Amino acid sequence: MIKRVLLITVGLAMVIVIISMLTLIKIVRTAPEVSETAPVPVLFTVNSGEPFSVIARRLSEEGLIKHRRAVSLYAWLRRYDRQVKAGTYNIARDESPRDIIKKLVMGDIHKVSVTIPEGFMIREIAGVLAAEFSTDSTSITDLFVDPDLRTELNVPGPTLEGYLFPDTYLIPWGSSPREIVRMMVRRLEEVFDDELRKRAREIELSRHEVLTLASIVEAETRLPKELPLVSAVYHNRLRRGMRLEADPTVAYGMGGYKGRLYYKDLEIDSPYNTYRYEGLPPGPICNPGEAAIRATLYPDTTCHAIYFVAEGNGGHIFSLTLEDHLSAIQKVKRSRSAGQDGN
Repeated sequence: MIKRVLLITVGLAMVIVIISMLTLIKIVRTAPEVSETAPVPVLFTVNSGEPFSVIARRLSEEGLIKHRRAVSLYAWLRRYDRQVKAGTYNIARDESPRDIIKKLVMGDIHKVSVTIPEGFMIREIAGVLAAEFSTDSTSITDLFVDPDLRTELNVPGPTLEGYLFPDTYLIPWGSSPREIVRMMVRRLEEVFDDELRKRAREIELSRHEVLTLASIVEAETRLPKELPLVSAVYHNRLRRGMRLEADPTVAYGMGGYKGRLYYKDLEIDSPYNTYRYEGLPPGPICNPGEAAIRATLYPDTTCHAIYFVAEGNGGHIFSLTLEDHLSAIQKVKRSRSAGQDGN
């Protein structure tokens, strides 16, 4: 009799356990009902060292889970409660508790996609970051000229200009501007690899000099096919001991393009005025992309031109002699005048 009662008791206990487990599984697999008017995404931050019980309570308060004790029990049974990663997560209100826990354990934190175009200057990059992360662009610009950060990142010169590699970045939400800057400089170091460093030594240029010349090449043309040609022109000028006479460097010394340059602008006394001073300017005038960097290191060796003029349609006319260059300028002027008359 006692044995029979014991077996019944054990059997009932097992049934209760099974039912409880099935109920628990149903709870963690069931997504909450969401009204059509309810906002779907929620940015939820898990703090470092935060107990899972507190995380579950806050998830419940946000309306992301219903049965926080059941969810905590499930996490404990699966040993997930000690594997949660700190960070900010983008959680949809219709995600099941199991999916939420999986996201927290995998560290699938919310990231913002930020694209920095080739040729952007640091003030333009500061504007992009400020808009994406709702912060003050001035504080970011100040960071770009921070001497301690430049020393940490081994960047010569007065600013980080030229060292913030243009790319599309997936930036973890909550990253500080300093962390973002480190990410961008590290990306440049990845691109400027052993092959490019070796090539720079072959043509007797430092990395800083390569980035400086690449920034000028980047600023001169938006046509990828022209990058090696523009690079060749400047290499040819340097080899002949000529001044670079690059308009973008003058504009940079004046704080950036403000409409157009005038002849009087070419007389300003600035180390970036390559009409007045020989050789390269003190540093980059923008942040060049990989194509411009490679074009600087590998100029078109078949191009012996030392002059070029913009056609007005994005391309340039390259000339070997001053006479041909002046003819090209007149050709461009006639073409523009014809276009204006046609309008």
